[in-house]
Amino acid sequence: MIVNNLVPKRLPIVLAKRDGSIERIQESEKCHSQPTILIKPRDTENRSLSPTQKCIPQTIIKKEEPYQPCLQKSGNEEQVQPQTEMKAPVKVIDDYMQFINEGLSNCLLDQTDFLVIGCLGLQGVGKSTLMSDIANKPNLFATSTSEYLETTQNCTAGIDAYITKNRIILLDCQPILSSSVAYSASHKRMGQSIDPSGLVIDNEMISLQLAAFLLSVCHIVLLVQDWFFDPNIFKILQTAEMLKPAMPTSHRNEELVEYFPHIVFVQNKSFYSDFSIEHIKTVQHVYSQLFARSRLHIQSGVSIANGNVITELNPFNCGEPINLFVLANSEKDNNSEKNGYHKMHPGKAILMQEFRKQLLGLPISPLTHNQLTEKTWFHYCAKVWDLIKKSQFFNEYNRLHT
Repeated sequence: MIVNNLVPKRLPIVLAKRDGSIERIQESEKCHSQPTILIKPRDTENRSLSPTQKCIPQTIIKKEEPYQPCLQKSGNEEQVQPQTEMKAPVKVIDDYMQFINEGLSNCLLDQTDFLVIGCLGLQGVGKSTLMSDIANKPNLFATSTSEYLETTQNCTAGIDAYITKNRIILLDCQPILSSSVAYSASHKRMGQSIDPSGLVIDNEMISLQLAAFLLSVCHIVLLVQDWFFDPNIFKILQTAEMLKPAMPTSHRNEELVEYFPHIVFVQNKSFYSDFSIEHIKTVQHVYSQLFARSRLHIQSGVSIANGNVITELNPFNCGEPINLFVLANSEKDNNSEKNGYHKMHPGKAILMQEFRKQLLGLPISPLTHNQLTEKTWFHYCAKVWDLIKKSQFFNEYNRLHT
């Protein structure tokens, strides 16, 4: 009787097993406790999976995006995507000679693979056009129009910056020793008693400060001229080299040395006669003598006379090559191949292509003893400009020339 009374009590258990509701409840709890990931979050792509995740098969659906080159972080294996390409240049130093912290800082990445190219020259020599050609974007930097030429105004005020897709930072500087810059400065100080001789000195000081800034923060500085040659621009360059603040960097033997960039002499808007062997030989000899005691790097490999651009312009005919490149005023004209003009002139487009290729192939030295990223380079620029503005050397030079 006792056994018979216990049997009916087990019947609900038997019925529950047949129904299978408990098993379904347990399976649903497992599904909720360990969900299947359908879209993998971006911030977990490089993280290692936990043991439970490794055991459960996952279906990953990745959103397709347009290809962008990846850049590695300094001291980290994580990869970062570059930001959207800049639409237009931004100010780094304005026409009041104040450093601008906004603008460019929003476009910089925390990575070390970048190149800085600056440009110096007199007014109207084609600096902005040349920088636009290097970026392979015509009219990127504002260039002189007929209105500017008629009123003798300068297009660029201060320093404008632009970053290309392959992380080349271009710095386009206002013209040095420009009368229009001095005229603009006089209008900004309207109402003050101004000595005309003081404006000339101020204009020279601004030119020296901007040149010293580019020599301190650029890997390559282009010295652009449209003829051979103006001694005033070389005086500015050599004086800026002497006055620029000493920013130490590490050499191969870990010795702290002062930093000096590559200087490339660009003769822009050249004619066919400027490509002759005699002309190139003379220009290289003069520049070598002028910078015989300079610590600026003038023999880095960027040259029209290395035999790679024009066969006749080689070290055997023109002497040891220096950083000299000649760019044509226009495309090749077959009717001009006379009167000793160079018949092997390759054309403006080919010259610019070869010039860009040689520039981007230069070996780059570190700016400081610490490796800089784009962001820390920008902080370094602000520090350098502040040192230049407060430098006793510039103030003493200004006092001696008043």
